[in-house]
Amino acid sequence: ELELISSGEKWGRGPAHDVHSSLEAQVDSPSWHLVQALNTLVEKDGHTPAVDGFFEKAKPLTAAQQQMVRDHAAKTAEGTVKKVLGVQHWVHDASWVDSLMLLESKPTINIEGLVGGYTGPGGKTVLPHKAVAKIDMRLVPDMTAADTLGKLKAHLARRGFADIEVNMSGGYDPTQTDPGSTLIQAQIATYRKLGLDPQLWPRTAGSWPGYVFTDAPLKLPAGHFGLGHGTGAHAPDEYYLIESSNSKVQGLDGAVASFVEYLYALA
Repeated sequence: ELELISSGEKWGRGPAHDVHSSLEAQVDSPSWHLVQALNTLVEKDGHTPAVDGFFEKAKPLTAAQQQMVRDHAAKTAEGTVKKVLGVQHWVHDASWVDSLMLLESKPTINIEGLVGGYTGPGGKTVLPHKAVAKIDMRLVPDMTAADTLGKLKAHLARRGFADIEVNMSGGYDPTQTDPGSTLIQAQIATYRKLGLDPQLWPRTAGSWPGYVFTDAPLKLPAGHFGLGHGTGAHAPDEYYLIESSNSKVQGLDGAVASFVEYLYALA
């Protein structure tokens, strides 16, 4: 995650403080400067990352990983997923399977939020001296946060946006684990013992600091595990089920107990 900041002070153009919007006729706008910089980060489709060298280290899915995606797609109702997400189409009108392949294999550049000037009720004729874009870049193996950050800064500088401040606020390297590892096999065995038929997933599009375990010096397998149910990640209505009235879905007690079974399987 990072912030891109365009300001009159840093740019050397535009106002050093908010001024009346009528002055747009004779004063440069840091807000439009940021919009122009953001526009260079993606292709004309408004989606595909266009940062120079962005995909150089991205590792494609193996044939086995692609089959995991196909198996998942066959067992998961596309309509239900669209309803939960509130979407009608996948990007580029991709098929269900192709959209999942993209989810599992393609790094992304996303605008989390845009902040600048007056955003309250009604209008306010102001030319802001600063505008901020909050960005997240989802990486895939074998990309690294440091290398990608350097490429972003170089990309902006080459296009006349060296003044745009790039402040990394958090993040880490991507990771994946061999499904044949003892850890993952113990997870599969535990799920089956508890009456479930688990589906292996090549990677998770969400972020987590698994690299702490999988990278040097530890170089250990790592993966997600647990029963229970929750959804709506990072949304106002995000939830996790505490008590379940459905015998097929565990609440918090069942989720905790599943980790006990898992640890016994590993021991």
